[in-house]
Order: sequence, then C-alpha cells, then structure tokens
Amino acid sequence: MDYTQNFDNYTAAQHSTWNFLYERQRTNLQDKASKLYLGTLHEMSGTLTSPTIPRVEQMAQQLTNKTGWSIEIVPGLIPPPEFFKLLSQKKFCTSTWVRRQDQVDYIEEPDMFHDTFGHIPPLMNTDFASFMHRFGEVGAVLSVDGRDHQVTMLQRLYWFFVEFGFVREDGEAKLFGAGIMSSSGETKHAWGMRNNLKQFDLEEVMATPFRSDVIQDCYFILNDIPQLEQDLNSWFDKTY
Repeated sequence: MDYTQNFDNYTAAQHSTWNFLYERQRTNLQDKASKLYLGTLHEMSGTLTSPTIPRVEQMAQQLTNKTGWSIEIVPGLIPPPEFFKLLSQKKFCTSTWVRRQDQVDYIEEPDMFHDTFGHIPPLMNTDFASFMHRFGEVGAVLSVDGRDHQVTMLQRLYWFFVEFGFVREDGEAKLFGAGIMSSSGETKHAWGMRNNLKQFDLEEVMATPFRSDVIQDCYFILNDIPQLEQDLNSWFDKTY
C-alpha cells in the first residue's frame, strides 16, 4: 500500500507544534551538534521548513538531487526486513503524523519530527549516505537469510551511531544521532555525558544491548564515517 502526506489535513495546532520543536532544537543544537549535521540542516532550510510542517515530496527531491536518496512514507514503525530493504534502495522512511502539543518533551513512538529533523539532513552528506546505503544492503541480505543474531548486532550499531552517536570533529565530541538531534531532553543529557564517552569499536557496539524506553546512559564516539563503512564490510565478509 502506498502512503501519502495529506498536507491540507494538518491543523494550525500541528503546524505550531512543529514550529516550536524546530526552533527549540535548532537553537539548542547550535553549540553542541556536529558541523556535519548543522551544515546539512542549513542546506535543507528551504525544504525542512520551520514555520510549517515540511512537504515530504520537496525534501525527497532535494535529497535525490544531492545524494540519490529519497523518502518513503510509512504509517509508523516497520519490521527490520522492510526497513533494511528501503535503505538498500536509498529510501529513508518517515511517518507523516505530528505529536500533540502535550508531547513536545517526550513521545514513545517516533513521529515525523524525529524521522525528518533527526534523520534526513545527514543523508545530504555523501559519506553518511554511502554508509547508510551499505548498512541497508548488509541488513537486507542478513534478514532475508534469517540471520537473527546478526540482525540484532546491526540494530545495535544503528542505535549507538545513527540514533545516539557522537562524532569527533576537530578533536571535540559533537552530537550526531537522530534520537539526540530531535529531543531536547536527550540533547541536554547527552551533552552532559560528553566527557564520559566510549570510543566507537564495532565489535563492542554490536555486543552492547540497549533499551529504547529509558534515557541513554551509554554513548559511543566515532572518529570517521568512511572507516565505519569499511569496518562494516569487513564484519559482513567474516560473518556471512
């Protein structure tokens, strides 16, 4: 089933909520987020809009023009095999529903703000876009083959880098993961942990369980995204 964004159905309250979330996080992240993220967020200022909820079609077109990626609208969380398949096709998924005004500080299931503000901008970066494509290809192969343990390891990699990772820039720890980018509380908490980070090691990350229902107490810092893609390829060659 193909899902679409019914833009005209958004209420003024939903647009207001989006604007509040966008402005709060853009301000909150200025001195904390990586230049990679802030640069791509700025690059998407014409499509990932502030006053109103953005149009998925416009964001997708900008992504396609820059790195060949697109955006697939989904109703909510989707099974890992389907998620990996979309990534392998250079499609990132987003929902189109926006949280209520009383949920601006916490929401259990990711909404459109998390999916787009958190995840989409870095896909304008060629190194990150390349990593995510390869991650999807590896995950698609392993999930189709029923390699559940290896899929769990990939989910941990995704969690501790794509969702809650730090990156090192100019010798400093900077916030990167989408779960941090899209949450005011996570931003402040993670930033307070910046002097107590673990060096990113693929094997250790893949062996570290996580919980999605609590604020994080373990963060890893990555030095180099292309190197991570190489490490992922080496792991795949050994494990498959």
